Amino acid sequence: MELSERKLKILKSIIDEYIDRGEPVGSKHLMEYGKISLSPATIRNEMSDLENMGYLDKPHASAGRVPSGNAYRLYVEELMQEYKTSSEQLDLLSELTRFKTEEKEKIVEKARKIMSKMTNYASITVSENLSDAVISRFETMIIDSESMLLVMVMPDGTVNTKHLNTGTELSYRDAETIKNSLNAHLAGRSLDSVVFSDIMSIEEEFGELKMLVNPILRIAYEASVGSEKKSVEVDGITNLLSYPEFKNVDKVKDLLGLFEQNGDTIKEFLPMENDESGLKVYIGDEENSKLSDTSIVFCSLPVGNKNTIFGIMGPKRMDYKKATNALKRLSQTLQSLAEGEKEQKTLAESGYYKEKDEKSDKE
Repeated sequence: MELSERKLKILKSIIDEYIDRGEPVGSKHLMEYGKISLSPATIRNEMSDLENMGYLDKPHASAGRVPSGNAYRLYVEELMQEYKTSSEQLDLLSELTRFKTEEKEKIVEKARKIMSKMTNYASITVSENLSDAVISRFETMIIDSESMLLVMVMPDGTVNTKHLNTGTELSYRDAETIKNSLNAHLAGRSLDSVVFSDIMSIEEEFGELKMLVNPILRIAYEASVGSEKKSVEVDGITNLLSYPEFKNVDKVKDLLGLFEQNGDTIKEFLPMENDESGLKVYIGDEENSKLSDTSIVFCSLPVGNKNTIFGIMGPKRMDYKKATNALKRLSQTLQSLAEGEKEQKTLAESGYYKEKDEKSDKE
């Protein structure tokens, strides 16, 4: 059954009031504070209909109503208004611009703390940890005039091989150069630590074969994927103690338990895949008692060369406007950071800075 405009207005007012006060909302309160110009009897009838439709719940020993999970879902998808970001929040986000994109761990940690401060909720990150993604040694083997075998020896002794078609004539000396360069710049290092200057050095040593650098880097990451682990980190968990839903210490302990053992429970509904739909909202229900009063707004954002899940966790009646806005602003900030460095890289490759320095010297 489709909700009438009047029912939608009443439902939105109830949700807004409950998010703000955390107490069941009655018809009298809606008349006084919810800007609903209807009689108490009409409001009660509409609230009764909304309850029968599954959008409102009536707590025991209370004349008021509280939103259901279905109500919050409708609110997030259709009813909530835009949240206005304060100058203080924008200043917090600007702190991320002090980092470079290759400083992934620092960016993720700082962003997590900023999200917690911006929302007064707990913040979560689920990252792919490449600290163990290391190739111990590279070897090359000529197959024919235009192809070679790239051999990658992993720390545990296993060997990964990849047939690489170069599309150009390849000599034994070329293969030796490729092997030596890869061992000098990549072997024994965390692949997540490879920065632009490393790639430039490799390209310079590859010479006319520099077009092979990016394909080889992709191959190296694919070969080390088995070493990747996902780590779950949380900030601002004490913020939750200020909400009545989390006054029970045992409930907070149960919630914290979800992040133990690498946070496997959290990962079940926070997939690492980059979903084109953007923000997602998990609204707590009875399927998992530890999350029944908890909601999480999350999205997958690129940091460096990998995606990281950023999530904001709060009570089921969390301020969804504030949480979704914080993540949207974070996405814009990270995108600006990446685009700024991309522009710097383009200028460097074009020789802009060299020409500028030479001009300054002449002046």
